[in-house]
Amino acid sequence: MSLFLFKSMLAVVFFAAAVTAVISMLTLMGRQEKKISSKGLRQIHRAAGYTFFIFLIGISIICIHYVAKVGDALSFRAFTHSVLALALFVILVLKMSIVRFFKGFLKIAPQLGMMVFVLAFLVFSTSAGFFFLMTFSSVKSQEETSMQTPVSENGPIERGTTLFQNKCMSCHYPDKEKNKSGPGLKNLFQKEKLPFSNKPVTEANVLGQLQRPALVMPSFPSLSEQEQADLIAYLKTL
Repeated sequence: MSLFLFKSMLAVVFFAAAVTAVISMLTLMGRQEKKISSKGLRQIHRAAGYTFFIFLIGISIICIHYVAKVGDALSFRAFTHSVLALALFVILVLKMSIVRFFKGFLKIAPQLGMMVFVLAFLVFSTSAGFFFLMTFSSVKSQEETSMQTPVSENGPIERGTTLFQNKCMSCHYPDKEKNKSGPGLKNLFQKEKLPFSNKPVTEANVLGQLQRPALVMPSFPSLSEQEQADLIAYLKTL
């Protein structure tokens, strides 16, 4: 399991806790008739809030590890995600401080709670939501490619070009070293080390990245041996 897949699975629980917390808060404050008692709603809200906070801390540790490893190669999406996550953490700590220590400001706690929920949605969307979308798109692309009849007269580089366009171009530039969602792949096989994983640039390590990605990247375990060879042939031309 890749680090990003694990983080995305944690993020699902994190966002589910946020939804539970905001629904219990809205029900407690906005509905006259409640199927659950006010005390029960407060307990649900509190439990969801603590769960949210614990998972936020865990996910933040993974993010810090990722940012430290990527350094200046951080993509714009990842930078935006990090800024939103920092804002979320600050506002959440402010809300928790008001509830526990500065009760004279309790009247603004619900507004801060809604801000936390909106930021949680944005943080989830720019990370786990993006990952699941890219994974779904990758699976769909693989299914469509597998249904196509291969053109026998095309050489490995031409076939590799088509594979790259279908599966990789949404995240990687083929003609730049600049980051897109993932690192640019120009001159990939002229480098000593792969981006992020820092493994030597070999065919085996490139294929390993496709099957067991380091950090942010969906895997491509269904690529046939011929497709792998074609993609490598194309990457060597960049």
